[in-house]
Amino acid sequence: MEVFKIKLEPTRIVRLPFVTDLKWDQLIPQKINDYNHFYSYAIHDNERIFPETFALNNRDIAIVDYIGIKNFNIWIVEPRRMFVEGDRIIIQMKDRRLFAGKSKLLTDHSLILRDNEDINCDVLDFADVHFIGRFARGISTL
Repeated sequence: MEVFKIKLEPTRIVRLPFVTDLKWDQLIPQKINDYNHFYSYAIHDNERIFPETFALNNRDIAIVDYIGIKNFNIWIVEPRRMFVEGDRIIIQMKDRRLFAGKSKLLTDHSLILRDNEDINCDVLDFADVHFIGRFARGISTL
Protein backbone atom coordinates (compact mmCIF):
# COMPACT_ATOMS: atom_id res chain seq x y z
CA MET A 1 0.00 0.00 0.00
CA GLU A 2 1.36 3.37 -1.04
CA VAL A 3 1.35 6.29 1.39
CA PHE A 4 0.77 9.78 0.09
CA LYS A 5 2.36 12.71 1.84
CA ILE A 6 0.46 15.96 1.86
CA LYS A 7 2.51 19.10 2.06
CA LEU A 8 0.55 22.00 3.49
CA GLU A 9 1.51 25.40 2.18
CA PRO A 10 0.56 28.63 3.91
CA THR A 11 -2.02 30.55 1.92
CA ARG A 12 -3.80 33.82 2.34
CA ILE A 13 -6.99 35.18 0.86
CA VAL A 14 -7.00 38.47 -1.01
CA ARG A 15 -10.04 40.26 -2.35
CA LEU A 16 -9.72 41.15 -6.02
CA PRO A 17 -12.10 43.48 -7.84
CA PHE A 18 -14.58 41.33 -9.79
CA VAL A 19 -15.10 42.57 -13.34
CA THR A 20 -17.75 41.26 -15.73
CA ASP A 21 -16.60 43.18 -18.79
CA LEU A 22 -13.45 44.94 -19.95
CA LYS A 23 -15.05 48.38 -19.98
CA TRP A 24 -14.14 50.73 -22.77
CA ASP A 25 -13.44 53.86 -20.73
CA GLN A 26 -12.47 52.51 -17.32
CA LEU A 27 -11.42 48.98 -16.45
CA ILE A 28 -12.17 48.98 -12.72
CA PRO A 29 -14.36 51.56 -10.95
CA GLN A 30 -12.28 53.72 -8.59
CA LYS A 31 -14.48 53.03 -5.55
CA ILE A 32 -16.30 49.76 -5.10
CA ASN A 33 -18.54 49.66 -2.05
CA ASP A 34 -20.56 46.54 -2.80
CA TYR A 35 -19.07 43.36 -1.29
CA ASN A 36 -20.32 41.36 -4.32
CA HIS A 37 -17.87 43.21 -6.56
CA PHE A 38 -14.90 41.35 -5.06
CA TYR A 39 -13.58 37.85 -5.64
CA SER A 40 -11.87 35.97 -2.80
CA TYR A 41 -8.64 34.58 -4.23
CA ALA A 42 -6.22 32.28 -2.39
CA ILE A 43 -2.51 32.82 -2.95
CA HIS A 44 0.48 30.95 -1.59
CA ASP A 45 3.10 32.52 0.65
CA ASN A 46 5.67 32.93 -2.14
CA GLU A 47 3.20 34.46 -4.63
CA ARG A 48 2.52 38.14 -4.97
CA ILE A 49 -0.37 40.10 -6.39
CA PHE A 50 0.50 42.94 -8.74
CA PRO A 51 -1.32 46.26 -8.32
CA GLU A 52 -4.69 46.48 -10.10
CA THR A 53 -4.97 42.69 -10.54
CA PHE A 54 -8.60 41.72 -11.02
CA ALA A 55 -10.85 38.71 -11.54
CA LEU A 56 -12.74 38.66 -14.84
CA ASN A 57 -15.92 36.67 -15.35
CA ASN A 58 -15.63 35.51 -18.95
CA ARG A 59 -19.14 34.08 -19.27
CA ASP A 60 -20.32 36.15 -22.24
CA ILE A 61 -17.00 37.27 -23.66
CA ALA A 62 -16.14 36.41 -27.26
CA ILE A 63 -12.41 35.77 -27.55
CA VAL A 64 -9.90 34.59 -30.13
CA ASP A 65 -8.21 32.05 -27.87
CA TYR A 66 -4.90 30.49 -28.93
CA ILE A 67 -4.00 29.01 -25.53
CA GLY A 68 -7.19 27.46 -24.17
CA ILE A 69 -8.20 29.95 -21.49
CA LYS A 70 -11.86 30.22 -22.53
CA ASN A 71 -12.45 26.90 -20.73
CA PHE A 72 -12.09 28.72 -17.39
CA ASN A 73 -15.05 30.63 -15.92
CA ILE A 74 -12.90 33.18 -14.12
CA TRP A 75 -9.62 34.67 -15.23
CA ILE A 76 -7.17 36.32 -12.86
CA VAL A 77 -5.62 39.15 -14.91
CA GLU A 78 -2.68 41.42 -14.12
CA PRO A 79 -2.67 44.66 -16.14
CA ARG A 80 0.84 45.07 -17.51
CA ARG A 81 2.69 47.62 -19.57
CA MET A 82 5.64 45.25 -19.82
CA PHE A 83 5.69 41.49 -20.15
CA VAL A 84 8.18 38.72 -20.73
CA GLU A 85 8.34 36.80 -23.99
CA GLY A 86 6.21 33.72 -23.61
CA ASP A 87 3.82 35.25 -21.05
CA ARG A 88 0.21 34.24 -21.56
CA ILE A 89 -1.53 37.53 -22.24
CA ILE A 90 -5.00 38.90 -22.87
CA ILE A 91 -5.32 41.79 -25.31
CA GLN A 92 -8.33 43.96 -26.00
CA MET A 93 -8.15 45.93 -29.22
CA LYS A 94 -9.65 49.38 -29.68
CA ASP A 95 -12.40 47.79 -31.78
CA ARG A 96 -13.21 45.63 -28.66
CA ARG A 97 -11.93 42.31 -30.11
CA LEU A 98 -10.31 40.17 -27.45
CA PHE A 99 -7.31 37.86 -27.97
CA ALA A 100 -5.41 35.43 -25.76
CA GLY A 101 -2.03 33.95 -26.63
CA LYS A 102 1.64 33.64 -25.74
CA SER A 103 3.53 36.86 -26.33
CA LYS A 104 6.49 37.47 -28.59
CA LEU A 105 7.67 40.95 -29.45
CA LEU A 106 8.00 41.36 -33.22
CA THR A 107 9.05 45.02 -33.42
CA ASP A 108 8.74 47.99 -31.10
CA HIS A 109 5.34 48.58 -32.76
CA SER A 110 3.91 45.07 -32.99
CA LEU A 111 3.49 41.79 -31.19
CA ILE A 112 3.03 38.18 -32.27
CA LEU A 113 0.55 35.96 -30.47
CA ARG A 114 1.47 32.28 -30.40
CA ASP A 115 -0.38 29.13 -29.42
CA ASN A 116 0.76 26.53 -26.89
CA GLU A 117 3.02 24.88 -29.48
CA ASP A 118 4.76 28.25 -30.11
CA ILE A 119 3.29 28.52 -33.59
CA ASN A 120 2.70 32.11 -34.73
CA CYS A 121 -1.02 32.82 -34.93
CA ASP A 122 -1.61 36.57 -35.14
CA VAL A 123 0.28 39.85 -35.38
CA LEU A 124 -1.16 42.81 -33.48
CA ASP A 125 -0.13 46.45 -33.75
CA PHE A 126 0.34 48.27 -30.43
CA ALA A 127 -1.40 51.35 -31.90
CA ASP A 128 -4.63 49.33 -32.05
CA VAL A 129 -4.36 47.91 -28.51
CA HIS A 130 -6.63 49.21 -25.76
CA PHE A 131 -5.58 46.85 -22.93
CA ILE A 132 -2.87 44.26 -22.31
CA GLY A 133 -2.93 42.02 -19.28
CA ARG A 134 -1.06 38.93 -18.18
CA PHE A 135 -3.25 35.86 -17.67
CA ALA A 136 -2.16 34.83 -14.18
CA ARG A 137 -4.55 31.95 -13.53
CA GLY A 138 -7.78 30.39 -14.72
CA ILE A 139 -10.37 29.14 -12.27
CA SER A 140 -13.18 26.74 -13.10
CA THR A 141 -16.32 27.08 -11.03
CA LEU A 142 -19.39 24.88 -11.04
